[in-house]
Amino acid sequence: HIVKIERRFRSGADNADLFDPAMRDAFAEDNFVTPRYKCSMVKLPMARSGVVYGMRKIRVEHNIPTADDIYEFGHRLFNQVQLSSECSIICLIYVERIMEAAKVPVMATTWKPIFMCGLLLASKVWQDWSSWNIEFANVYPQFSLESINKLELLFLKMVKWDLYISSSLYAKYYFALRSLLEKQDFRKRYVRMVGGVGQVSASQAVKISKRSEMLKEKSLAFLSSSL
Repeated sequence: HIVKIERRFRSGADNADLFDPAMRDAFAEDNFVTPRYKCSMVKLPMARSGVVYGMRKIRVEHNIPTADDIYEFGHRLFNQVQLSSECSIICLIYVERIMEAAKVPVMATTWKPIFMCGLLLASKVWQDWSSWNIEFANVYPQFSLESINKLELLFLKMVKWDLYISSSLYAKYYFALRSLLEKQDFRKRYVRMVGGVGQVSASQAVKISKRSEMLKEKSLAFLSSSL
């Protein structure tokens, strides 16, 4: 998917019907990571010895990620924040929702913020002990707590605070993902990343439906109190 989107942008094709270039810039990784600088020192011949310092911002090249890159990024979060396998399904729903609702493209420059925020919101919907934003910042310290908070708010605005997931929608994504597991290589990689995958039950789907509605109400309450 990322390769296809990158090709469309690089070819200069009209993407207005699919993606908004402004959203590509809004979710660019550089907006959320702490910049790094290179320090250069030059010793000047003076009556008194002196040194001149120069600071230059390091420019980061964002290459199209490989399957291994995406796996390693996700596996580290699942492992260190102890996310459940169900979070991967909820994350996928939220990522596709923001792509459709706000025409946000998943590209080399945007996939990390979008993936990470999708998992953050997913953990708050599914897990009884939801993850704190600071836990994600501890796993990837280049994303400060302030930046993750800003990213989460932007994500919520772009999906119009719609975090509700019906039981039927969850089941639909579950079985679609389950069909991909028939591919042996995909199955091994996926199970290693999320730590296993079980059977979906009616009670699980209903639980996600209720909890996503609760999170939506909490998010709207937060928005109201901040205005």
